[in-house]
Amino acid sequence: MKISLVDVLRCPATGAPLRLIDADPGGCLEIISGRLVTDEGREYTIVDGVPILLLPETFAEGQAETRESFSEKWRLAPGYREATRPHYVQWYLERYGFETLDGLRRFLSPKRRVLDAGTGHGRDVELFVQNSSAAVFGVDISNGIYNAYRDLGHLTALNLIQADLTRLPFPAGFFDFISCDQVIHHTPDTRQSVARLVRHLAPGGHLGFYVYKKKAPIREFCDDYIRSFTVGMSVDECMKVSEAITKFGKSLSDLEVTIDVPEDIPILGIKAGKHDLQRFIYWNVFKCYWNDTMDWDSNVITNFDWYHPLHAHRHTPEEVRAWCAENGLDVVHFQEVESGISVLCQKPPTASA
Repeated sequence: MKISLVDVLRCPATGAPLRLIDADPGGCLEIISGRLVTDEGREYTIVDGVPILLLPETFAEGQAETRESFSEKWRLAPGYREATRPHYVQWYLERYGFETLDGLRRFLSPKRRVLDAGTGHGRDVELFVQNSSAAVFGVDISNGIYNAYRDLGHLTALNLIQADLTRLPFPAGFFDFISCDQVIHHTPDTRQSVARLVRHLAPGGHLGFYVYKKKAPIREFCDDYIRSFTVGMSVDECMKVSEAITKFGKSLSDLEVTIDVPEDIPILGIKAGKHDLQRFIYWNVFKCYWNDTMDWDSNVITNFDWYHPLHAHRHTPEEVRAWCAENGLDVVHFQEVESGISVLCQKPPTASA
């Protein structure tokens, strides 16, 4: 933990400033261990360089299970950031309208403080540090934050904190840009979580987030049916299911079969045209993810990420636009693809923090 982080952190319960005591600098500028305390006596620990600002006693239903599930996910996939970089970085740039790294740099150039809410292994915080001069912050509720700190903690512009994105340990109106990509649908209440992020957005600041989209009715039914079993499984049991599903997805992809749907079947959400067989089943029947640009473990973990967490909410474009409106946000870019909805929105410059 950078010593400068103490000045901006706040107690997630009360919003009070924090003081550092019993600090072990570990012979460098990083604080390796110590305690963060408020004048009222609340206390948070720093473990292996990461400040832990969680309030388990305030977790909403399912948050403890979500934390455990994603902690296991990142334990099982320590190399996920590097293995998925070629696919996900370009996908991120396209979905939010940046298109290229130059486009992202232009967007980030005036930003002073950037937050990645739900950073996991740290792919996006690394992207922001490399392409801006901002102070970059990453929070994650899971122990995946230690993967990020292990690999990226040396970056001078980066601060990593274990925290709940619905109870951020920062002042209101603190960030110029908050990114919450592929995360917020795993919180207990997506709509409420958006509102809580907006509280920490500065006037004129931007919020970018992605949520799962509601899909074809057979896919929705199968997802709910399979998840009714898998969310209650142990990690090992769900991994076995995810491996079997991944093998099926790969076998379909390897066939390189194209099918033709003569005309739309609106009642089932099926569109006319030529479809790769694996993608047709993936979008219309059940999630059997496979991507040739990623390694085997990353494909398995992608399926596990869908089937094991307690919360995996799906939403409509109308819902997402309504959340933006009710939080006073102007939509800058809106993209709907089969998998989900990405939106980049802005708090008006005259809005109060």
